[in-house]
Amino acid sequence: MAGFLVAATFILLPAFIALTLLAKTGDMKFRAQEASRYAAWEKTVWKSEGHAKGDTEIGWEVRNRVFARAEAALDSEKDKLSEDNQSLDTMAYTTYGDERGRRPMLANLSDGNSGVQVNTTALAPGGTLATLNEKAADILKLESKGYRQASVQISLIRPNQDYLPIEPLTMDTRYVLLDDAWNAGSPQRARESIRRLVPTTLLDSDVIRTIQSIVGFVFDDLSPENFQLGKVDVEVAPCQRLARYEKGKTDAPKACLE
Repeated sequence: MAGFLVAATFILLPAFIALTLLAKTGDMKFRAQEASRYAAWEKTVWKSEGHAKGDTEIGWEVRNRVFARAEAALDSEKDKLSEDNQSLDTMAYTTYGDERGRRPMLANLSDGNSGVQVNTTALAPGGTLATLNEKAADILKLESKGYRQASVQISLIRPNQDYLPIEPLTMDTRYVLLDDAWNAGSPQRARESIRRLVPTTLLDSDVIRTIQSIVGFVFDDLSPENFQLGKVDVEVAPCQRLARYEKGKTDAPKACLE
């Protein structure tokens, strides 16, 4: 009996606490990796730095989205602020910290600190190929910013030293994404980029349209309303996507017949 008590006190209990903390630490590591992917993605979908979110705002979004409960509602305005924060996920809490009670695993979490340090930078490709790519992109007015790197650092609280005499852990994750991976931040940007590759755009002028109007009296298909030089439609959709199919019928919707 005495041997069991000794084993339970010095072996089984610390092992149980260690396994619990190991599971929670693994979950925090996974969330830190997800946070770096989220931060990198946020930096690839903005046209200019003037409209982009800052690293501090992304840090709060990570805290309110990545480290929050799965059922937590998303709020595009509040999530990037230090007010009305979401409740953290259950795995982000522990009762085996250096302080008594149920505490968040994030060491630096407070009303003014998200507990998540985010640092994003732009990486430019190098080499001869990058130089040629830069020149081609300049001629075609295409995006050539390179890549976005996001680094996320989170510090975990110190475990209870009576059971686990180890130093607190700090997790660093990094993720890199191709900048402006959507290629066009808006339909207008897509239209402008494509028009530079359409040869008939060179003929799109007031003079040519006046000639088209004159010729259009005889040949209606050549009028500027019917034959638009350099026209680019970036929102074309298959006709079957413009109306619902009727249940039980295999014919194309009416939109395909118009």
